[in-house]
Amino acid sequence: MKHSIRSRTVDPIRGHVTKVEKVFGELGSGILDKNGREIFEGDRVKDWEGYICPVTFEEGVFYFGDLLVGDYPTSLEIVGHVDD
Repeated sequence: MKHSIRSRTVDPIRGHVTKVEKVFGELGSGILDKNGREIFEGDRVKDWEGYICPVTFEEGVFYFGDLLVGDYPTSLEIVGHVDD
């Protein structure tokens, strides 16, 4: 789930206003993988058996396949992103 934000930015030196059409952000889970990196929605994550699956965010919960991400944080490792 990507969240679109419409915004404007101002160049602090020249004072020009630039319109940014869309900025995309992804939700961070606040949960760290086994290497200490925060797991985000859309990350491809590998489990202890070598199974790779994207992290999704549904109804307020982060999932790794059918499993809750928070149940296995020290066993998961980020190996990429769905857009890679």
